[in-house]
Amino acid sequence: MSDTKDDGGPAFPSDMLIGHLVKASKPFSGMTLRDWFAGQALAGALDRWLEVRVSDKEISGWAYEIADAMLEARK
Repeated sequence: MSDTKDDGGPAFPSDMLIGHLVKASKPFSGMTLRDWFAGQALAGALDRWLEVRVSDKEISGWAYEIADAMLEARK
């Protein structure tokens, strides 16, 4: 069994344009959906958590726990 986390794939996949005429040889994937979900969870919680003494490690761990739960709910 693999320890690799499901990252949900690219959050905003698109063909990357170089200038206005030439496409890159592979799609530009940007951040993963897991990273996007974690960032959204973090943004929603920061206002409340700034009033409470919580470490950066705890906050970021919580954000990725929420992101993992969101990815699981999509299955």
